[in-house]
Amino acid sequence: MNGILIIIRKEWRTFAGSDRGMFLLYAILIVSWSFMLANPSTGPVETGPLWLVFFSVVISANFSNTVFISERLNGNLEILLTSGIARKHILFGKMIFIAGISTLIGLVCIAFSSFLRSAVFHTTGSSTGPAEVLLYCCAVFMNTAGSAWLSVFMSNPRLLHLANLFTLALLITAYMVISAYLPLPPETLSAVLVLLGIGATIFAVRLYESEKILQPVNL
Repeated sequence: MNGILIIIRKEWRTFAGSDRGMFLLYAILIVSWSFMLANPSTGPVETGPLWLVFFSVVISANFSNTVFISERLNGNLEILLTSGIARKHILFGKMIFIAGISTLIGLVCIAFSSFLRSAVFHTTGSSTGPAEVLLYCCAVFMNTAGSAWLSVFMSNPRLLHLANLFTLALLITAYMVISAYLPLPPETLSAVLVLLGIGATIFAVRLYESEKILQPVNL
């Protein structure tokens, strides 16, 4: 447990010490997506809760690029793996950090969209409910777990976004097709995302316990 906390603190210090331009980028993302969620003409009334699922890819995959792939390319991950901290704790610490910071950004976006909905668009009620928030959190978990697993096989950080987007696109397409014939609540999609996340976590743990994680990456 102490090893997990060490990794979380290390990732937080790295994030807090990042270039100011990155924080500006996240602020722009939060404001722009908040407006889309708050605007009655483009909000969840028309796009559905799936809008938040794709937003989770933008946020969580971006953190995963730095925490998993970039550290693997520059050798920092190998140093961590040989530092005496259990490999499983390194993996879980990184996953908890990514999932936590991604969830926090998503909740800020949702809260800000509710403020804009009443202050700017003068619309009563929230644009998202508990089911949509749960769906976003489940999508973050799946993206984080999937990134932890796929990062071992990838040398290009950009491919991580594409892989997560492709996986979610297939899942959402299947969900929409089935929903056309058999109405499914958002909780169904949330459950599927959690199951996929658990499966990806199991595969990631096995990779981190093997020597494959230390193999050089061909650039």
